[in-house]
Amino acid sequence: MGLAASYDELGRFDFADRAYAQLLKVAGRKPQIVNNMGYSQLLRGNKKKARALLLEAKAGMADQTVVNANLALLDRG
Repeated sequence: MGLAASYDELGRFDFADRAYAQLLKVAGRKPQIVNNMGYSQLLRGNKKKARALLLEAKAGMADQTVVNANLALLDRG
């Protein structure tokens, strides 16, 4: 997951998408991964897709602190 997040921070979303796709194949659709995918969409300005992914992640997380922070960032922008 760190590789995909690093690509996000560098603005290399094409590589981030590939890394997330591989991660989903290996680990499955875990809430932590979906949260990062939502944050990735937030960085790109895709607010609708970001919100959908973040809400999906939130529904599956016991500790929602990080996803709530991401949703707050989304609402601010």
